[in-house]
Amino acid sequence: MSDPQLAAAAAALAEWRKTRQRSSRIPEDLWSRATELADRHGIAKVAVALKLDYTSLKRRLATTAAAATATAPAKRPAAGARSSVPSADFVELDFGLPLAPPPCILVLSDRHGRALRIELPGAASSDIAEVARSLWQTGP
Repeated sequence: MSDPQLAAAAAALAEWRKTRQRSSRIPEDLWSRATELADRHGIAKVAVALKLDYTSLKRRLATTAAAATATAPAKRPAAGARSSVPSADFVELDFGLPLAPPPCILVLSDRHGRALRIELPGAASSDIAEVARSLWQTGP
């Protein structure tokens, strides 16, 4: 292990596993160390190094992260460090384009005053000429 804190936590957990009683739970101080390391190095790496259940570590990390953000101002992780808390930075890019294509409105009328109005969403307007021809044709 390249991180001395990760190695120390692995050693502490190994020692606890040797001396623990059957079906006893991991002490909170060891879980706390594991979640701090998972916040810095990532859940998967720490779970493997400390031989912990990935899902349990992830759940504890989410709980501690939620508690930390509720009580303290947001802090940025060190460069290159992983964090389970998403960044609050947001950049809006406005290209001046509409979100959806405008609807296509087709109004057909003949010399007798009959009219036909068809409204199609923008996505359906590609074959409008063919639709108009087939609807406007008189019978054989």
